[in-house]
Amino acid sequence: MRGTAASLSSLLLRPPRYPIHKAPSLTSPAHRPIRSLYTMQFNASNSELGYPDRTFRTELLPCESDSTVSFQEAGPSRYTLNAEPYTKALPVISSSTTRNSLSIAAEHLRSGQLVSFPSETVYGLGANALSQSAASKIYAAKKRPADNPLIVHVSDLEMLDTLLPQQYTMSEAYRELIKAFWPGALTLLFPVDLERPAVPKVVTCGHASVAVRMPSHPIARALIASAGLPMAGPSANASGRPSPTTAAHVMRDLGGQLDAESVVGGCDGEKGRLKYILDGGACQVGVESTVIDGITAKDEIRVLRPGGVTVEQIAAVLDKTGLANKVRLRVYGKDMERSADQESNPTTPGMKYRHYSPTARVVMLLPAKLFARAVESSSNKSAPAPRAGSSSSSEKVVQSLVSRDTDTSRTPQTFADIARDQISNHLPRDRPSSKSSTLHIGLMMSSDSDVARLISASSPSSSSETTPSSSRSIHPHLLPPFTLPQLDHVVIHAFDLGPSRSAEVYAQRMFDGLRTLDEGPLRGGGDKCELIFVEALDDAGVGLAVMNRLKKAASATVVLDC
Repeated sequence: MRGTAASLSSLLLRPPRYPIHKAPSLTSPAHRPIRSLYTMQFNASNSELGYPDRTFRTELLPCESDSTVSFQEAGPSRYTLNAEPYTKALPVISSSTTRNSLSIAAEHLRSGQLVSFPSETVYGLGANALSQSAASKIYAAKKRPADNPLIVHVSDLEMLDTLLPQQYTMSEAYRELIKAFWPGALTLLFPVDLERPAVPKVVTCGHASVAVRMPSHPIARALIASAGLPMAGPSANASGRPSPTTAAHVMRDLGGQLDAESVVGGCDGEKGRLKYILDGGACQVGVESTVIDGITAKDEIRVLRPGGVTVEQIAAVLDKTGLANKVRLRVYGKDMERSADQESNPTTPGMKYRHYSPTARVVMLLPAKLFARAVESSSNKSAPAPRAGSSSSSEKVVQSLVSRDTDTSRTPQTFADIARDQISNHLPRDRPSSKSSTLHIGLMMSSDSDVARLISASSPSSSSETTPSSSRSIHPHLLPPFTLPQLDHVVIHAFDLGPSRSAEVYAQRMFDGLRTLDEGPLRGGGDKCELIFVEALDDAGVGLAVMNRLKKAASATVVLDC
């Protein structure tokens, strides 16, 4: 038995440094852990410089399959015995490679520096959430607007307790949502003790609330637990660009490559904005977490940002627990009017309008059938308002997009006409115009949609394959390039978003597709696309999160005749 215990002990990462308290209650302020000792350990200012005062030779820290990481309950369970979410999560790492990488990353976090980490949603950029100095480095590295607050990530409920006001009592709706979706892609807004805030103002941007979630990705959660501190962690992209879903995306944005492209003659290898990236493979969800505000109005659950947990799933939990008649579920931009003030001074990330954009111009293709349903829904004034999460709500979102966007064409057009108009009127006029120049444009679409069938029927020729000039491998979801007879000197590169009925696959591939077409390399020897068309989809389920991101990335929306 002693040998077994010693063997297990060797697999455990350094336990969290925050204190363990017996039988704490999720809702009772009287049993909440004292925050002062915990905060004192990590709130000291760190003298080590970060970007832009210094740059780094960015390194990838390899992590093996996430099945090598599991968790044990090290505290008294607050829900079903030994069931998630755990009161105190203790990580068990069976892979020495993963354990070593996490140890290096955790120590780097404790030193006040940044670490990029994989999550189930997108890759994050982590820093000690209790340190003003460390959290400030996130804004510098991303070149993030100073008024865009950060989400704080925790590994267990005990760590959550340290962030909450002593006299705060959690609502029944929050308790049920935590039970259903934590750990997972759900972020909740909690009140801040304005007299003794647990996190510095740089994290909350001075708001009276702090956004918190418990990630389900074992690498992310193990990093937080082994570092022993709550971690501020926005997406690990340069601000405004598409969110990263692979370590390679992070390396490009923050590892020095993006900065090198803006310097004549390039630069050496020590131009990264952070030291370490934990490489845990591709993200499974592909869009950021859902953000909920359940504190502004006690009788409402407000979805401020759609994400990996769908409105339908939230509605189902409220209904199952008997809360549907007590708490109203509302969705920002649907049955909650958009607010210019809230978007200019957001309480949560992702609410600013222009966001998630590649360098190339992005145009959303709205199939005529989807557009027609939106118009019908808008004109049917006598119909009762749809419940949040119902299938008819997608038409309302599409209609709001069309009616708001001044750069939207309502008349259905062929793809060739749309492309010709965008090329002639919206691309830079100083681009090469000789007949020998070739324009590369991208097309992101579902493999079996009406858009795909229309394009297939009208594209008789495929561009000949040549060896790409780049040494980077070609993305597996890039289809063979093709041309249209109506478009001279234009090569179209299609990116497969998966089956039309699988919004989850679409979500996984969306940011990856934008980056692939924008950055290259392309099949057939192309470098990158200057113009990208993206097929819209119905916003039921996770489609709502997809449409939310596409609306922010797109410069225009055009109705496609199909």
